[in-house]
Amino acid sequence: MNIVKIIQQESKKYLKHVAIREAISSFTYEQLFENVKDISQKLENEEIKKHARVALLCPEGADYIILVLAILSLDAVAVPIHLNSSKEEIKRVIDEMKIEYFIYEETLFHSNGKNESFSISYKKHSFVIQHLNGKLAEQNEFESLNPAFIRFSSGTTAKSKGVVISHESILERTDAADQVLKISSQDVILWVLSMSCHFVVTILLFLRRGATLVLCEQSMPQGLVAGLSQQEVTFIYAAPIHYQTMVRSVNINPNICSHIRMAVSTAVSLNEQVAKEFREKFGLEVSAAYGIIEIGLPFINHSGNPEFRLSVGKILPGYEIYIEDKDVKGIGSVYLKGLGMFDAYFSPWQTRNQVLKEGWFKTGDLGRIDENGFLYLYGRLDQVINFMGMKIFAEEVKQVLESFPDVQEAFVYGEPHDSFGQIPKARIVLESTKLKIDIDGLRRFCYEILASYKVPKDFECVASLKKTLNDKVMIEQ
Repeated sequence: MNIVKIIQQESKKYLKHVAIREAISSFTYEQLFENVKDISQKLENEEIKKHARVALLCPEGADYIILVLAILSLDAVAVPIHLNSSKEEIKRVIDEMKIEYFIYEETLFHSNGKNESFSISYKKHSFVIQHLNGKLAEQNEFESLNPAFIRFSSGTTAKSKGVVISHESILERTDAADQVLKISSQDVILWVLSMSCHFVVTILLFLRRGATLVLCEQSMPQGLVAGLSQQEVTFIYAAPIHYQTMVRSVNINPNICSHIRMAVSTAVSLNEQVAKEFREKFGLEVSAAYGIIEIGLPFINHSGNPEFRLSVGKILPGYEIYIEDKDVKGIGSVYLKGLGMFDAYFSPWQTRNQVLKEGWFKTGDLGRIDENGFLYLYGRLDQVINFMGMKIFAEEVKQVLESFPDVQEAFVYGEPHDSFGQIPKARIVLESTKLKIDIDGLRRFCYEILASYKVPKDFECVASLKKTLNDKVMIEQ
């Protein structure tokens, strides 16, 4: 099977419907498929064949979607490269993912000219196709998976592994997520996230259902204002920073958001204060989601109940969870299994069965399930701080710090200590309007909410936090 053919079959009755709206231009589904066919023919002329690994470095927008669909339509394998990748990171992807073709927008990368074909000029951009010689020892096993994407894990602590996702897995995980998202051709979806990091469960699902994607071209907050004003948006899939902007921007009033039926928050944990302010301003509870590259979107909190605001919700049908090595509060290591799981790790090569533990995937996250079946996350296993034998969950402390009025973002970590094992410390980024912060006031605020041993022993103000290309805070700061 091929996911692009599935999209074309399922959206036949929506051919005249707008698929993508970008600034003042738009594509109907009919035009989208014509463009995909046009580009796929050009790629075929470059001898891009079935199962070929094709790296893509492209400005995000309609062209990006068309190029990815064209690659997939040939049964080739898309390997997205983030726009902010350094030349060294790009080289590492090409080498480790055994790339056979590299398509890049000519202003984003300069090669040494070897094996370079002619440019494809398309819409706003000109693309270069570079022929490479990537060879994989496990090629037969790779091809047997019917691969569609190779995606990267977040890489907050270790070298990223390419996550291989097949066409079949895409179909399963988009169907599973839609049990809650319930996307339809009536939906107008505001898109603000990175396409190189978020595509499989989202954009491909939206296209399967004949929805309209509104792409934000400008930076925040202008892009959000323009996107929300352009059309009656019914659905937002964004990160907490976007909801914070919507809450605090005077240019985004509740009226232009009155048609929104669902606002999903992903990528990083949702701050309780931002969620509270969003409900107060727009009358809608933000739905926190738990997405994992290897699994899909197994949790979406669609309860609409502020009581469960800090939870990522109940597990979706088709998935199972168990918590291993629980402490007295029920917090332990999260294991998952279910529909649309990844098919292999590419570098080093490991099949799914080699990775799983009796069918279960170890997420590396800490979690607790309450008596109502709601999952609460407490950060990563490698972010637990051991203070005199007592566990401190960095995520819990981070949430408290970020609820303080002057703090925009926080990072909590353990520093080795001869007597105590580790002591908790914090780095904080101030709100853009603040030049300094009352540290004593922040410390008192923490003591009111947290057990005394959990309160950071030191606070350091920094201009920004180091992040991965997936916009997750790096553990190595």
